[in-house]
Amino acid sequence: MKNPRHHFAALAFVIALALPVVFNACQAGLLGGKGFSAASSSLACKAVLHNGKVQKLSDLPVEPDPFESGKVQLRPPSSTSAQAKATGPVTVPAGSELAFIADNSCLNSGPQGFFSQVALASNEFHRDLPTQAYRLTLGRDYTDVELGALADQDSCVSGVSWNHKYKLQAYNDAGRLQQSHLNAIKADESYPYFYNSSGGMERTGANLILVAVVDTGVDWQHPDLYDNLWKHSLGIGIDITTLGGTISYDPQDISGIGHGTHVSGLIAAVTDNAVGVAGAMPFRVQVMPIKLFAVDGQGELTTTSQHFANAIRFAWENGAKVINLSVGNIAPGPLTDSIAEQAVNLAVQNGAVVVTVIGNADGGAQGALVNGTTLSSIPGMYSSRPGVLGVGSYDTQTGLKSQFSHYSTTFAEIGAPGADLNTSGIFSTLPRSLSSYGRLAGTSQSAPLVSAAAALAMAILKDATNVFPSPQEVERLILASAEKNAALAPFFKEGNKLDLHRLAQRINTDYPQTQSGNSIDLSSVGCQ
Repeated sequence: MKNPRHHFAALAFVIALALPVVFNACQAGLLGGKGFSAASSSLACKAVLHNGKVQKLSDLPVEPDPFESGKVQLRPPSSTSAQAKATGPVTVPAGSELAFIADNSCLNSGPQGFFSQVALASNEFHRDLPTQAYRLTLGRDYTDVELGALADQDSCVSGVSWNHKYKLQAYNDAGRLQQSHLNAIKADESYPYFYNSSGGMERTGANLILVAVVDTGVDWQHPDLYDNLWKHSLGIGIDITTLGGTISYDPQDISGIGHGTHVSGLIAAVTDNAVGVAGAMPFRVQVMPIKLFAVDGQGELTTTSQHFANAIRFAWENGAKVINLSVGNIAPGPLTDSIAEQAVNLAVQNGAVVVTVIGNADGGAQGALVNGTTLSSIPGMYSSRPGVLGVGSYDTQTGLKSQFSHYSTTFAEIGAPGADLNTSGIFSTLPRSLSSYGRLAGTSQSAPLVSAAAALAMAILKDATNVFPSPQEVERLILASAEKNAALAPFFKEGNKLDLHRLAQRINTDYPQTQSGNSIDLSSVGCQ
């Protein structure tokens, strides 16, 4: 996909989609009066399981903030400091679309500078998001030095970068009911370990693992999904693209192929209800639908770095422990997205596992090596940091890498079923308007199976010990338990292949409490 800075039309200085703001009594808080800040305020004493013991989440190593070296990050990712000095300022042409991160409590006290004025004029400000991503379209040429000076003078803004474009990573192929992917990941063999009364978790219970599906929305009235969807006082999930108008809590799937509904079913389709299919995590799970995409003037689904960042923030602020990202910006050459990178970092730092696709080749082409030099995949390349899992696709029939799947022994940390054979998809829920069930293929289908694995690990450890594992620990358990498959070794790290049965056994070994049910004392880290 082309870098968005190369093809924006010249526009007058405006913020895109500056809609009239409409607040009603319900919208004063996204969850009926409960602000977003509740989750992050207790971070300093949030205990997690990490490397076999209890630690404070705030004490774990964190990734550098992409804006640590400066508020404005607009240079090509291949440029070094020496190159930057040699080439001088970078010109950002009129019409370029940028995204910036602003502190909303600061904005609420009045505009502090150039970017603050843009944010307030946009009508996208939401007072219950502590920080928020905004967008602007430049009305004239600027240099990155000029923009840096404006950012430094604005106490409300913390980062400015490109507002990149993202797209789905799936294919479509209608077929009959056959969930061979559950056999491939040994799901049935794992459930007696995960769901048991001695140390695992009961099939029913009040504590549910929330998995945010940041996607095209979901057919939330689907009979095989409704009971396993996250609900709140204002609706089901959120359409994050409606910040800036009357906020919609009705994230109906807008994809022509039912992408978000298919992904949601792979994770959490209701089981034992005599209807349709089963999710890979059959009990004690809820999907939090976050609609990330909107339909543009040409009828295409589009989203941006701005929406991406706000969606991830919404997810972890509202309790999601796993965030599934079956979306990507795949581009030839080097690519960075500081807005997206910061969003992923914050999710992990606040206790959420992030699962992302490595991406697909377009038009039936063979997948290629993702190396950040000749081919980039965002957010797929963020899997190099602990707590983020990068996923590629293999075929259930052959056990080989799917032809469409991109690959990397660095960034594609694990393979999971994304097709039955080549582009013949795996079976899951579809919107009722698309016959309710059908097949899609892609790394988009692989990622939710790993998300389900992460949620299972989160759930059994929380139930058995009363402490959630850290995102880094969940990643370690999944990768350490993966089958090492020689046929996949040239494409995925160590030939890793998702195996739920081995995952359950590894958790039992590393955490004997999951067999005995003994809770862990939190007093050792000063938390209660």
